[in-house]
Amino acid sequence: MTADDTLRFFRKNARGMNVVMYFYIVDESGKLLGVLDIKAALMADPASKLKDLMVENVISLKCHSTMKAAASAFLRYGFRALPVVDDNDILQGVVPYRDVMNLKHRMLD
Repeated sequence: MTADDTLRFFRKNARGMNVVMYFYIVDESGKLLGVLDIKAALMADPASKLKDLMVENVISLKCHSTMKAAASAFLRYGFRALPVVDDNDILQGVVPYRDVMNLKHRMLD
């Protein structure tokens, strides 16, 4: 898949999504292979292959990660969202920074 294919897919499927900051690249089974910032995708040569653009060492949360671990990861790495994977690295969802930090502040009150 190319950067251009990804942007076409995004235009077709992202309507109604609240927040899109990253593209998470998965294989046929849903295993997380890499991440690509949407800005990098927009700036890439349209013929560039995702495998050449994506970051393969993805920082992620596990399904059983605590709120403290999530907040710590956001503060340490400065990402706007983090993928959530199971023990087999199958993508289960994505947690935005603001959701974790809003919940963290409410839980501390």
